[in-house]
Amino acid sequence: MYTIASVGTMPGSDAFLLTTPTHAALIDTGFAFAAPAMLQVVADRLGDRPLNYVLLTHSHYDHASGSAYCRRRWPTAQVVASHYAAGILARESARAVIREMNTHAAREHGLTEYEDLLSELAVDRMVGEGDLVDMGDLQLRVLELPGHTRCSIAFYDASARLLLGCETLGVPSGPGLVMPCCLVDYGNTLCAIARVKGLAVEHLLLPHHGLISGTACQQFLADAEFWLRETRRRLRAARDQGKGEDEML
Repeated sequence: MYTIASVGTMPGSDAFLLTTPTHAALIDTGFAFAAPAMLQVVADRLGDRPLNYVLLTHSHYDHASGSAYCRRRWPTAQVVASHYAAGILARESARAVIREMNTHAAREHGLTEYEDLLSELAVDRMVGEGDLVDMGDLQLRVLELPGHTRCSIAFYDASARLLLGCETLGVPSGPGLVMPCCLVDYGNTLCAIARVKGLAVEHLLLPHHGLISGTACQQFLADAEFWLRETRRRLRAARDQGKGEDEML
């Protein structure tokens, strides 16, 4: 038995709270400047219960920034991410980029100041393919799904047929439309979608979207594969016609 609730407080700063009778995990953590409001939503939902885990699907600023604030609020919570993500978040140069992008996003939302805890970004538990995260009623197995980033991972419980997905699979953008998100590798992205299509998935949590269930899961994956291939076809056709980058976009 489990529940999944959206706890993000603004578009683009998405986070989801997964609870079982014995454990609670925050899946991704959104922007740094949005973290205090998001953590209050989480605290209101948890009440006296602790937060056990922060599960990061990858290291991008709109997914990982709030984790530093989580560690302040719940010091015993483990931040869980891939080995690759841990290496990125440990680098001051990467933190500087994350800080710059948060500052830009904050200004777009009318904020000029926010508490900056990004120097405290850290991963407590590094995981890889096949590792398990114990959630009591759920045993989440780590799936490495590079493509959006090299550090992208998902979490799968076979008995519940639940997949906590990552952006490598794409983001729904309308009926039958999925935006491809292969920033680093087309081939790996295609393989990731095919791999997930081969799993028994009846509940699929998609970053920047939410939970889908039933036949919608396989339909999403079919649409994701179609639009990944179709986008590549269109881009190659445009390149062969001599179009520039702006025209291609």
